[in-house]
Amino acid sequence: MNEQFKRPPVIDTSGIKRAGYIGPEGTWTHQATLDIFGDQVELVPFSDGLFETYEKGCVDVACAPVATSLVGTTPYLDQILSLRSPRIIAEYPKILSYSLIASEDASFSTITKVMGHPVALQEVAAWLDENMPNVERESRTGATSFVAEQKSPSIAAFGPALGAKLYNLQFLRTGIEEGLHNVTRWWVLGRKTPAPTGFDRTTLHLRVSEQNLNYILKMFSKEDLFVLNIYERPTCERLDTHQYVIDVAGHVSTNPALAALAAIDGIRILGSYPRLY
Repeated sequence: MNEQFKRPPVIDTSGIKRAGYIGPEGTWTHQATLDIFGDQVELVPFSDGLFETYEKGCVDVACAPVATSLVGTTPYLDQILSLRSPRIIAEYPKILSYSLIASEDASFSTITKVMGHPVALQEVAAWLDENMPNVERESRTGATSFVAEQKSPSIAAFGPALGAKLYNLQFLRTGIEEGLHNVTRWWVLGRKTPAPTGFDRTTLHLRVSEQNLNYILKMFSKEDLFVLNIYERPTCERLDTHQYVIDVAGHVSTNPALAALAAIDGIRILGSYPRLY
């Protein structure tokens, strides 16, 4: 079959019983994990400690957002880079569409404060300016669960419609700020590198000096590797030493140049994996 007409891959759930994700329930990461695994595995939310639990083997996979089109990388990317041997087995990009969620007795006229993840509030700022210009705005993780706990008609949250269903709340508006500009990228961390699918990318982690970076980039060009993304992350050690996350098209098992790069001191492969749609 022609490569461009192949069906994009789905994740292989054999051997996966417990999937941990950045919680709480009702968040976009919960929705993303549901999209990926459905009801085939047990989904476990973590307010903290997810990556330590993953390294100890107490969950089979871990799901976390690593980058957004609005604010760039997330703090979870740095936590993943600090792990001894993370293994990315899939990437899941999703266009987000926010809902305005409130208690059953709330209405536009009763709401005096809206809450949401800092990224969510940035995404809906223009909508708020036009439709609810006088309400107070508060950045809060787990905003939907907080609204459910408070049971107050004066507060509302921005998040996925999933939160309204889980906490028996209503959504006053849906489809807020949906668009191609609003994409979040999740990584699924697992144990084994999946087989090539034709929809693969390989992520490299570099810790190099400024002098050696140019040499490595020339190797990318020489080997005709197609670079998709480059993120610079601080090392918190020396000004002349940096760490980079570089995404390259292709799978390490079918591209000898990628395997050769992994043999260079300061470079490690975080995973060769499919992008799920």
